[in-house]
Amino acid sequence: MKWLALCVMVGALSSGSLQAEDSSDCVTAPILLPLLGGEGDAPLIPVTINGKRAAMYVSPSFDSIYVRNAQGITFADRDEPTTVIINGTYKEQASRSRIDELVLDETPLKNVDVIRLDTPSAQVVDGRPVVGVLGRTALSSLAVLVDIPERQFAYLDFSDKEACKGTIDKFLGKESHSAEMEDDFTVHIRIGTRKKRVSLDPDLTYTTFPSFWMSSLKDNLQVLDSQKKFTHYDSFMSVGQAAQVRDLFMGGAPIRDEKVLFQDEVEIGSLGLPFFADKIIIWSLGRNRLYFVQPAHIKPMPKGQSLHFFATHSGSVAVRDGHGNVR
Repeated sequence: MKWLALCVMVGALSSGSLQAEDSSDCVTAPILLPLLGGEGDAPLIPVTINGKRAAMYVSPSFDSIYVRNAQGITFADRDEPTTVIINGTYKEQASRSRIDELVLDETPLKNVDVIRLDTPSAQVVDGRPVVGVLGRTALSSLAVLVDIPERQFAYLDFSDKEACKGTIDKFLGKESHSAEMEDDFTVHIRIGTRKKRVSLDPDLTYTTFPSFWMSSLKDNLQVLDSQKKFTHYDSFMSVGQAAQVRDLFMGGAPIRDEKVLFQDEVEIGSLGLPFFADKIIIWSLGRNRLYFVQPAHIKPMPKGQSLHFFATHSGSVAVRDGHGNVR
């Protein structure tokens, strides 16, 4: 069934540029999982943790695997406290822990080291408690496909055989594009004449850029709201300004009408969920490439619950008078 699903996926994505049989022969040991949730939810996949059904987010902006205790699933404290830095500035206390067995599809992973955050999770998707996020340590050894429009996630290992040379470059079809990706999962974009480095973070509700970029990009911005936007990430707050960015390109492809929240207290830009929501994306750290394509037709998604590993809540604030009163 796994290989049948892969052939269907390859046939749907390759736009006739590759035969499904030839392409699937060049992909070994695929792990295929559905994306859970719906519109507005960060990518979530089903997992099994120590024999219990659960769900986890997927985001390469996290360096490790992070977990929270949730609804009968607990992670032991190994008495190794550590500190997690969120958004580049905010520090949160955590501890090191371990999962005895983490199962993805039918593939068991034993003795998986994780970092447990102190705040428990109350999130549930499709009857599964949402316990954590798979970061770069879990997303770097194989090529990873995230297809939000078709609700698919996959680990893909492309063969190095001579007959398979170039398969990954053609996997998404002739309409796809690619960009160089650094070892820290960042890619370069161009806005007008300016080059910027951004991370990939489908857990973010918005695409965010640092506020200090605004002055250098002002010729390519249309400010959408004069009021400042504030965003709560769990228990800390960041203030920003919403704008629409023109003339944004990645891998030579235009990223049209991208709405961005320019935020204080962030050091690097991040392509958030809106960037991922209408694209099929593959990243391969081994080849240092990010591949992406935007399907011509996107099916409507089921309603989501705005599920994100770091819950964000946003609003507006404006100065009303010279006495510091705000509304």
